[in-house]
Amino acid sequence: MENAVVMVVDKYSIGAHLARLTAGVKYPADYSRKSRNVYYTKEFYSILVDLANIRKGTRVFFYKRRIDEPPDERGFMGEWEAIPLPDTETVAYEDLSNDLYGDGCVIHARCPQCGCPKSSLSEGKPVCAACKQYLQGHILPLRSQLQQVHIYSNYLDDNTAYVDITDNGRLSTLIFRKIYGAGRERSVNPILPEETTKLRRLLQRVQDQKQNELVPVPCTAPCFPSLSNIKSISFYLDFSQKYPIKRSNLCVQGYLHDSHGRVIYETILEFWMMYKLLKNSQTLFHLLELNKKEIIEWFSNQVLFGIGGEKSDILILTQNEEGTRCRAIVIELKKDLIDQNSISQITKYSYWIAQLVTSQITRVANPFIITPVVIGFRKARHLTYSSQYRFQIPYEHPLQVQVEPVITLGYAVSQNDIVLKRI
Repeated sequence: MENAVVMVVDKYSIGAHLARLTAGVKYPADYSRKSRNVYYTKEFYSILVDLANIRKGTRVFFYKRRIDEPPDERGFMGEWEAIPLPDTETVAYEDLSNDLYGDGCVIHARCPQCGCPKSSLSEGKPVCAACKQYLQGHILPLRSQLQQVHIYSNYLDDNTAYVDITDNGRLSTLIFRKIYGAGRERSVNPILPEETTKLRRLLQRVQDQKQNELVPVPCTAPCFPSLSNIKSISFYLDFSQKYPIKRSNLCVQGYLHDSHGRVIYETILEFWMMYKLLKNSQTLFHLLELNKKEIIEWFSNQVLFGIGGEKSDILILTQNEEGTRCRAIVIELKKDLIDQNSISQITKYSYWIAQLVTSQITRVANPFIITPVVIGFRKARHLTYSSQYRFQIPYEHPLQVQVEPVITLGYAVSQNDIVLKRI
């Protein structure tokens, strides 16, 4: 699989990221100023799902966002590769102990004043979420280690990336996130393989043309952290363990599921799905009764495909034996009930997802198949399913798209794991 992500940095963190070859994201857990306890919310698990996109071999590009810099001193830069910590399989991890320093920048593991693991921006400066004291840099306890692949010398600016039409293709999933709207910003932004190719091409172009400012010179060898007190993010997917969680505004020690086997947050189901796809995709393929000769080309979560913020909870692309992209599996997740709206909604998305994943590649099967899937704890009675149908995308060489009937899968937590079955 070709897997790449874009991660946001700024002037407060970029020097430390490059000096220590470490990517990092903020801690979204709730924090009690009175008791100094941390409580894990659905947003916390949403961040862990994003981090699950960073696995061994994932290519990482940074995007330096603006604080007060001019346009030619911000933009895309890269590329790095995610690597596991020494003698482990851990790629994405939590580090609440080690601060990172480099080129006048600091990445904190906790607030130096009160120990809070969470920060935010106030008037363009990092502040602690608890004591509100200004910090030298952001608090980024959720991290992954990198090694250098290719460092392009100049920033790739937004206009060249998004507006310029002299280069083929688009950064579709990224430009949808540039449009303001709740839920569009992600800590880790996965990009399609064809978007990765375009990003590399544009970075090479601005380097060759000596366009924009030079990026800082990064370290060339990884500086691994101390392994003491480091946790793999998989630690937070243990169904046998109790965590400090927030339920109906109450903070309790509780399991990730209720007594019926239903997860407390939908993002926990999403987190589990991402891990299972990486470790054993054949279980899902068997349930969906897909061609055994197909292989996963790419998968990710929260893939935006519409101006209005429409997105797929999980999107999987497969290839046939000839290496041709042949199918998109579009998965909608429901913590509880699969209702008629869930069935109708995922079918309506087919036309736009088909364009998103076929418009910029040449090796695409004709007809191309869309397999819509809804996963929930239970389903409503008397659901109406549409039959298989086809439509045509009027490219220069028209593409036939075949949309299969919606498949519904039930889930339940059982014996410290999630079990899926057709319902």
